[in-house]
Amino acid sequence: MTAFGSPITSVAMLSEFYDEGKIDQKETLLATVATWFPQEIYESLVYISPTIVPILGVVGIAYLSLFVLNDTIVALLVLIAGRALLTRKDCEFASETGDKKLVIRTTLKRSVINSVKLLKRVVLVAFPVSILVFVLIDLGTFDAFSQYLGWMPLPPEALAIIPLVVANLTAAYVTVADLMETEVLDIKLALLTLLVGNLLVSTRYILTHRLPYYSGIFGPVLSLKIVSASAGLRLGLTVLMIFTLVWLYDRLFCCQVTSCTYK
Repeated sequence: MTAFGSPITSVAMLSEFYDEGKIDQKETLLATVATWFPQEIYESLVYISPTIVPILGVVGIAYLSLFVLNDTIVALLVLIAGRALLTRKDCEFASETGDKKLVIRTTLKRSVINSVKLLKRVVLVAFPVSILVFVLIDLGTFDAFSQYLGWMPLPPEALAIIPLVVANLTAAYVTVADLMETEVLDIKLALLTLLVGNLLVSTRYILTHRLPYYSGIFGPVLSLKIVSASAGLRLGLTVLMIFTLVWLYDRLFCCQVTSCTYK
């Protein structure tokens, strides 16, 4: 519930519970992956929708719907996994009694100490990991991915947009809108272009932000498990959506060609 207001705070709470032994590694992994859902929903509504909807209209709404659907499915899969893998425990929450001022003072002191510890771990681990990832990006790791997309039913102009999605989302949205106005792209091809770009952006974001961030909080072993599980689900569903659109486009295109040939 805290993640809907502050995902960072929720992760800090999970780290504290894990360090104190209140939850085990499996519970920490599932709960942390589940906190990605509120954060992705927040980012899609606050940062993406004000830009993509005015520029792309129906295509932007459809893309956001697929984006939210992806995160919703991931959250449901995590909840189902938690239901199947975890055992129910009888928990009792004892409320602190006594002087309210003392309770508030103690709580603030504890929060500051835990925050300082968290920041130290994030800086010591996340900083070198981020440097390594950005070096790989500067070497053209993500640019090389776009060279292997020739099998997709996208015109050269759309393939040129995909690296632009990684560099500047607003510029990519405007370019997609221009290509739709000139009828180079239809709705399906525009969605396909945005999904492929999102696949690269999400991969880069996971490597440059999530992996260093969780490494500093949970350590390299648990953070790798968390990132692998969440990224595998989210990116896997995105790939499934891409293949579904390609399949639908091929079916419709073949039907149109067959119909024209028959006539």
